[in-house]
Amino acid sequence: MALSEMDDLKQQVKKLSQQLQQVQEELMQMQRRINKSDNHTVGPAKLPEPAASSAQAVKRSIALQRSVESFIGLKIINLVGIVVLLIGISIGVKYAIDKNLITPFARIILAYSASAVLLLLSFMLKKNYEGFSAILFSGAMASMYFTTYGAFTYYDFFSQILCFIIMAVIALYTASRSLQYNRQEIAVVGMVGAYAIPILISTNHENYLLLFSYILVMNAGILIISFKRSWKLLNLLALIITWSFFIGWLLARYKEAYQFYAVVFMSIYYILFLLSAFAFTITRKTRLSNQQLLHILINNFSLFISLLAIFSASSSNANAAAVTAFCALLFFSFAIAGNNFFHDEKVLNRIHYATALLLAVLWIGIQYSGLTITMLWMLLAIIVFIIGIITKTIWPRLAAILLVGLTLLKLVLLDSIFFTAVQKIIAYITIGTLLLVLSFFYQKFKAVLSADDENKTNISD
Repeated sequence: MALSEMDDLKQQVKKLSQQLQQVQEELMQMQRRINKSDNHTVGPAKLPEPAASSAQAVKRSIALQRSVESFIGLKIINLVGIVVLLIGISIGVKYAIDKNLITPFARIILAYSASAVLLLLSFMLKKNYEGFSAILFSGAMASMYFTTYGAFTYYDFFSQILCFIIMAVIALYTASRSLQYNRQEIAVVGMVGAYAIPILISTNHENYLLLFSYILVMNAGILIISFKRSWKLLNLLALIITWSFFIGWLLARYKEAYQFYAVVFMSIYYILFLLSAFAFTITRKTRLSNQQLLHILINNFSLFISLLAIFSASSSNANAAAVTAFCALLFFSFAIAGNNFFHDEKVLNRIHYATALLLAVLWIGIQYSGLTITMLWMLLAIIVFIIGIITKTIWPRLAAILLVGLTLLKLVLLDSIFFTAVQKIIAYITIGTLLLVLSFFYQKFKAVLSADDENKTNISD
């Protein structure tokens, strides 16, 4: 019975294959007839075009779906998987520690063993599954960072020198492997991810020297990568994480006794991130991207906030004013240097000029009070406006107008409440006169300025 059923099935399959072959032949004949009609048709009366466009739309839709599926399957799932795995290992180790299930030495051995397994798997799978191998490798490196940090901080298994030698070797090795893989996610997960692990699981935040030295080693590794690859996301994440930790520590745990080390770490971080922003641009002679400009802007303001937190811990206005003036002069000098050495980076130079101007306005607000602030802001606006006319540049004039608007807003909302009648008279008459003068100069030089701006636009185009 079974043999007869198999024979019937074979016959049915044979008939189906014959029918499919006939259908295929008919389709080919139809296609040949359509092609002949296309060759003899004159004008736009071609019927297959809608079908062809529809087929192309279907192909594009399928390609988009495949790309989305590939992105999720090859990158997102792997990335989430390794993060979840590391979280699970961390929770498991913490549970074993809380329950005293394993000795401290066994904890470290198990953690290093897990890292070794991930590393071995990454080597074995690199040839055929390079993407998955890269994720495994990054997880192994992050686990080794954590294990080395924990072995020193919690159990004193390593001396301080040996601990940093090990972490430096791991950082350099991770950097070199990420360059070999040519994959940014290795650096993101393996190095930037390593920033967060000691913070998230640590109950010992008092050893700030070790913590910031550890982060310094990570930043040095990222700087090395910056000279080889234009991995802007890596640099930006490292920048944000580092300054968040450092400024958070300054606001929550900083004491004046830590001032020297705080200044040292702050200065080194700032220089490293400044170099990482310019590194690839310098080596490859390329222009700074918008992301790199944002990187520099965040780095500058992080420096300013850190200096305020370090030197104004006693809420001294004099210190705050001094810090603000220092940063204004620093960024102004950067802008001048940029004009001399980075002629093509006009946006960067404008950012530094604008930052210096903003800090100068803030310095006046901190250093002085009352009518003096109003008058000095107006004077500064006039100076900036005159610079814009002399240099025939639009943005200083716009900045001057904004500063005038800010001054008027202060005059109406604040000064009118606290000023005496005499002060109000002086302020309104002086500012009104200066506004009329500015308006007169605008009317007088309007044609010249418009022509110069148009010429600059044509040249830049």
